Amino acid sequence: MVRFSRVAAHAVPLTVGALLLTTGVSAAQPSTVDAAAARTEAGINALQSIKKSLSPAERKQSSQLVVEKRLRADRSLAAKLPEYRSGVGVNTAGTVSVDIAAQGNAVANAVKAAGGTVRYAAPDGAVRADLPLSALDAIAGRADVTEVKPAAQATTWSEQGNRDFRKAAQAAAAQAAATQVSEGDKAHGADTARTTYGVSGSGVKVCVLSDGVDSLAKSQSAGELPAVDVLSGQKGSGDEGTAMLEIIHDLAPNATLGFATAFTSEASFAANIRALRTTGKCQIIVDDVSYFDESPFQDTQVAQAVNDVTAAGVLYFSSAGNSGNATDGTSGYYEGDFRASSSKISGVTGTPHDFDPSSTTQNFDALSAGSLGRPVTLFWSDPWGKSANDYDLFILNSSGSVVASSENAQSGSQNPYEIASAPSSGSGYKVAVVKYSGADRFIALNVIRGRFVASGSLKAFSTNGVTNGHSAAANAFSVAAAPAAGAFGRPLETGDPANPAGPYPGLYTASSKWERFSSDGKRRLFYNADGTAITPGNVSSTGGTVRNKPDITAADGVATSVTGFQPFFGTSAAAPHAAAIAALLLSGKPTATPAQIRSALVSSAIDLGTPGFDTVTGNGVIMAGPALAALGVAAK
Repeated sequence: MVRFSRVAAHAVPLTVGALLLTTGVSAAQPSTVDAAAARTEAGINALQSIKKSLSPAERKQSSQLVVEKRLRADRSLAAKLPEYRSGVGVNTAGTVSVDIAAQGNAVANAVKAAGGTVRYAAPDGAVRADLPLSALDAIAGRADVTEVKPAAQATTWSEQGNRDFRKAAQAAAAQAAATQVSEGDKAHGADTARTTYGVSGSGVKVCVLSDGVDSLAKSQSAGELPAVDVLSGQKGSGDEGTAMLEIIHDLAPNATLGFATAFTSEASFAANIRALRTTGKCQIIVDDVSYFDESPFQDTQVAQAVNDVTAAGVLYFSSAGNSGNATDGTSGYYEGDFRASSSKISGVTGTPHDFDPSSTTQNFDALSAGSLGRPVTLFWSDPWGKSANDYDLFILNSSGSVVASSENAQSGSQNPYEIASAPSSGSGYKVAVVKYSGADRFIALNVIRGRFVASGSLKAFSTNGVTNGHSAAANAFSVAAAPAAGAFGRPLETGDPANPAGPYPGLYTASSKWERFSSDGKRRLFYNADGTAITPGNVSSTGGTVRNKPDITAADGVATSVTGFQPFFGTSAAAPHAAAIAALLLSGKPTATPAQIRSALVSSAIDLGTPGFDTVTGNGVIMAGPALAALGVAAK
């Protein structure tokens, strides 16, 4: 399920020469070319003039917030950017949802005094709040505040977003629900493993982090779920958590269950991970949530929480994501060393990135029609909170107008991160990366759940490696997705409902071994969690370290009783299957160490791709019976 809210966006500049490459306008149309160039140059100059005139308080604010304020206050500026949208959601009361990085506990009171509402206050002083736009400068200007930005957004990884399911899929899910058949239970061999090995999840507590459990009581009344230990005040909103809990209960019916939301804020997500271990006493934790600003190059706050609980012995499972993969041509991700373009940008300070490694210069990557309204993120290989190299992200339309951008200033104490959003309508959009100042770095550009596609004279450039953030934590299990009936070594039994076709026509075929939307690895990191370089002096494509992610694959396309998840597709459905199988192993051998559980799952997995590890399915599909045998659990 996509929970994008309008994430910050800003403007986009580019060259007259590059403009010809990317708009498809020919030199035989000088008036059109001149008009497009003028629009681009005016927009770029307007945005860079803002960046060059920031007050001390504005230097602590994201560029989206600054631009939104100035557009509202300066009609002449707005006239220079007629098609530009900052992406900042300002409600009718004039407030905006923000994350405030601060030291101490005084900022929460200052927010309230300024007419704001505190949504979450972390022990370290970080605050998520609804703050009047007019109060931003006063709050950012405080000595104890280091940053104010639009509230970080998150997504879960179910594939229910378009609701365009085939009738056969709905019928199959209804039949499965009516007969209490779980396709994943059978596909993973968990049903026979429970009988053969006498395991049921008894004595093991499995806890879920997702959006919410709105239909928990309904599921319990229908006999689909037992009691669930929800952390106090952490029920959340939504129902993906309910659907995940049902999957776990199907495979490990005697496991104790727990839940906490991951959607209050990123800091709250990290806190709830730790709380599920300490207060909740959870031995296995599974989530299906990603925040857009989780670094691909360093373990940041959520990944650090995962590191803490896995170091304490917790088995942690996380959705690999549904952002596509290079193997299937569905990638909306690009990473590589920054390459300075020989084609400069007219009226722009800085150097654009050349996406084309051949002799042709291409300063843009084109977005697919399915990328409308999608967040676009840019990261580069500087340490988190210590970036001294300034990169900017721009989105242009086909006529050369600036429609969105992200131009935060990086001067040594900021994050190496920019985010903008493609407009929600129209076509012909393209993305550019500009190094405003500083050194060349390894960059990562992600159109979250979107695609890069060839358009006109533009070629498409994408790579593998989109799985990132806490799902790629060293000791987490990053879980890819495969359809329950089509990819496993065991077909469904006679009379079982057929696995429904995937929700996106063309993204699933009967011969598919895995879901084409499943995110791929590998994951290259350049920094340890504390920001120290892994390979000092080399933060390019030859430096850092590489983690083999995702780790394993599990089932999706299965029935639940939860409205909207009938059937349940995506790595959001795969991750709880994997967690439930781990619960069976731990109930069969309570003394097993995390390393032993990992070895049993991986060594017995069914290869789906190339022999051994591959970037889409990891080590393959995990199977309950073979994993129990590999762990040394005796058959009953």
